[in-house]
Amino acid sequence: MKINIYTCGKYQVLKFVEDLKVVSELSELQFLIEGYLKQGKKNIAVSFTDSSYIYSGAIAVLIACYKIVKNQGGDLCILEPNPDILSILTFLNINRLIAIYESEFALPDYVPAPAPMTA
Repeated sequence: MKINIYTCGKYQVLKFVEDLKVVSELSELQFLIEGYLKQGKKNIAVSFTDSSYIYSGAIAVLIACYKIVKNQGGDLCILEPNPDILSILTFLNINRLIAIYESEFALPDYVPAPAPMTA
């Protein structure tokens, strides 16, 4: 799983770059988030590709990551979800728990991002 990692304002952005058809296992994402929390980076934005689709296992990991980040005094949000992912998250009321932003420009304290690195 390829993920571009960069900073945008106060957020560490983890952006999936592979065209995944199914995002059902996000244990690598949880590992990355826990690592950034240990480094003191407490604000995380997660972005999936336009062709990604999310299932219940991924939603459970996202909620677990949200709780981990919140317990550390941080913020986890979803950035630029495709219409299918947005529809599912809205239907399940996940958007009431995890903030969803339609673009980086909408992030609190937006600052243009430098060139991304790939993990």
